[in-house]
Amino acid sequence: MRTTICVGLLMLASALGTALAAGSEEEQRLRDLDKQWSNAAASKDAARTAAFYAADGSMLPFNGPIVNGRDKIQEAWAGLMAKPGFSIHFEPTRIVVAKSRDVAFDMGTFELTMSDDHGKPATVVGKYLVAWAKQKDGHWKAEADCFNTDK
Repeated sequence: MRTTICVGLLMLASALGTALAAGSEEEQRLRDLDKQWSNAAASKDAARTAAFYAADGSMLPFNGPIVNGRDKIQEAWAGLMAKPGFSIHFEPTRIVVAKSRDVAFDMGTFELTMSDDHGKPATVVGKYLVAWAKQKDGHWKAEADCFNTDK
């Protein structure tokens, strides 16, 4: 009886460890994607930036309407990137992967710089929330990306 209980507990511990490790692996994958995404945006590559979104994904920018679909999201990013003095950096502060490991959310902060009306760099800081979903091909894509400024 004790042997059976011990073996059962070991199997349970092993299964939980495997599940936690898988969740940690998915979290790390999302952290890596965030870094690649931020680098793509910083390099002013609208196509590469938009590629992180699902084909039917949505972007909810501050001071603007919802942008639906990867093509429209690419246009929105291209417009933003074309502004004088544009630079951006963002990174996650928290990532939560569902137990199912097929959806997740990612919260973080960003710094966006653009030139003001007088040509001087003006930086705004803000926060974002991204809802991720694992696609049929196993790749994570942003289904919804919402960001706004702190002031």
